Amino acid sequence: MYTSNDSNRMYLAYFILSACDLLDIIASSTTPAERQDWIDWIYHCQHPHGGFRMWPGTDFGERANSENARWDPANINATYFALAALLILGDDLQRVRRADTLRWVRKMQRSDGSFGETLVEGKQEGGRDPRLGYCATGIRYILRGGTPRGPLDIGGEPVEDINFDTYVGCVRQSEVFPTVLTLVILGADIIARPLMVA
Repeated sequence: MYTSNDSNRMYLAYFILSACDLLDIIASSTTPAERQDWIDWIYHCQHPHGGFRMWPGTDFGERANSENARWDPANINATYFALAALLILGDDLQRVRRADTLRWVRKMQRSDGSFGETLVEGKQEGGRDPRLGYCATGIRYILRGGTPRGPLDIGGEPVEDINFDTYVGCVRQSEVFPTVLTLVILGADIIARPLMVA
């Protein structure tokens, strides 16, 4: 039976876990085995080329090929929610495809600085919503920590950083709130710059 929220499972998982975390009831309401099962489910949604899927229903497994890849993209929102949920559950993120995910996030950025929601056949799909930039910044922060801006060496290979100057330049006045949150995550060196909104 199809459920209308099947393809939003990662959203729902994150919001439920986040609420439980705020109420400080995860450890007292669940068993270590349940938490490990949830961690394993989240990793089951990890895309082989970086990022996370919104749900495991688009994973074609051994039937995956270049023709059906467009139906199984990683999703920028799902990736942020998956990483945040893993941290809430106490995971060490050792199973995250860190370099692949950071490279994928960089590809999600358009030339105007905005971010797409998915990458299909090399093209960023989805609207120009600053919440996508917030998710991209959250992903970057979780996987890079407090490392300075610029390329990051992972396993001897440089991973290019997101271009935050163009991201800030594409913000419209009605979208300032998520952008300010993004700037807070990035730190004072960005916040000190004048923010020009159209």
